[in-house]
Amino acid sequence: MGTFHDTADPLHGITVVAEAGNTVYVGRCHARENGTILLLDVDQHTDGDDGKTNQEYLERAARFGVWKKHEKLTLNADDVTGLSPLSNHFRRPGQKTAPAVETVTAAAPAPVVKELATLETGGVEAPVQLTEAAADEVRRLLVAESREGQGLRLAVSGGGCSGLVYKVEFDAQKEGDIVVACEGFDVLMDRKSTIYLRGVTLDHQQGLSGRGFQFNNPNASNTCGCGESFSV
Repeated sequence: MGTFHDTADPLHGITVVAEAGNTVYVGRCHARENGTILLLDVDQHTDGDDGKTNQEYLERAARFGVWKKHEKLTLNADDVTGLSPLSNHFRRPGQKTAPAVETVTAAAPAPVVKELATLETGGVEAPVQLTEAAADEVRRLLVAESREGQGLRLAVSGGGCSGLVYKVEFDAQKEGDIVVACEGFDVLMDRKSTIYLRGVTLDHQQGLSGRGFQFNNPNASNTCGCGESFSV
């Protein structure tokens, strides 16, 4: 795969798939240097484990995130035959097979995916969904606020006029998080918040009448007029 250099790696902080033999490793790419690839919060799957092929495992991981087996894992770059964003393995509605995966080498830029990798699953329930407007705004803010490599954390906490309050912020992945891959960033949720967020769609509205990020929550029995507080 060539020589790795300590530069602004296009995959730094992004959840990637590293293929080595009949095993795939899924984790956040931290560094590619000195002939090694360092991944954080890593899960792994060998073809045939649990009766699933690697592709079936990756499609599920792209929808629902992964359970980490290793906090840190260093791979020999010579053993890795493919390295690509996990979002490339997302199967869009109506597709019988997953899209072709582009391999990223040290000398090549990250692949530019023209079509938004939404969290819609064509009948398979995902924890949350993002509209194109919301995903575009997240990517814009990551650059504007110099937060590249961080994820979008969605959470719910007690408070507000209706009892529960939404929280949206940029954050690093924490132990126990549910992680869902989106193009250019990961969506992070703690397990308690996921109970309230499952089935939610996050949108973003601009303009004088817009209110920024907005949650469409089918679980809410009552929503405050500000849109930031709800009850179930």
